[in-house]
Amino acid sequence: MKPQPPAWICRLVRTFRWHAWFFAAINLALTGINIATGRPWWALWPLLATGFAFGLHYILFKAFTIDERWVDERVRDLTIKSYDRSHIEDIRERRQKHDAGREAR
Repeated sequence: MKPQPPAWICRLVRTFRWHAWFFAAINLALTGINIATGRPWWALWPLLATGFAFGLHYILFKAFTIDERWVDERVRDLTIKSYDRSHIEDIRERRQKHDAGREAR
């Protein structure tokens, strides 16, 4: 049985969609206000700050949601699209040998 991830990882994954909506809504509202007031574009600074925070959240989200199923799908896609299939086959063989060696221990 696979061990459960820590609670903070579950929360990080669960809150990602909310963060995406919040990012879009706040920045659209601020940009709308900025356009309506006609002043220099001050909405850039909140956009950069929230964009940086959202980017970090995305990187962490992706880092903790990649699993074996995702890896297998990605390998299959790359194999189908690859022009150098022999290179992909070599990587697959090395991975299988590594996994077999790991199971032998």
